Amino acid sequence: MDTTGYGGRKLEKSADVMTNDSKEPVVHLTIAGPVDRFATITPRMLSLRGVSGETLQGSVNIVPEEKYPFKIVETYAVDGKLKVQLNPAVQDGRTAYALQVENLRTEAGSYNDTVRVKTDHPLQPEMDVRVYVYLRAQPSFEKKAN
Repeated sequence: MDTTGYGGRKLEKSADVMTNDSKEPVVHLTIAGPVDRFATITPRMLSLRGVSGETLQGSVNIVPEEKYPFKIVETYAVDGKLKVQLNPAVQDGRTAYALQVENLRTEAGSYNDTVRVKTDHPLQPEMDVRVYVYLRAQPSFEKKAN
């Protein structure tokens, strides 16, 4: 059931603020309000797992909400650890984008990067998609001779 009256989610955050007022040394503040979704991003966080030396890639779908139509004008990996390609798509009859992401690193280990998505909409000129990569070392098939 939608309790916001806006067809969206309700966001609520609170914090305790320390003051120099001896009568009220701590004030509890709460901020609440409706939040409209600008776009549906699936998955919200991309996880790539595999063996070093293998090609690791994945895809993220980005669908603008009807209330906030936008075009994606640029995409790039912030730290440069990923190759990014954007392809236009259609999902449920609506304009969408398929964001193809490929790992560029070859050393074993884990790391993350962020794909920055720039739009032509003034309300949300940028969005971030987080990408986590875990590369296992290649197994050694060599056995020592006894």
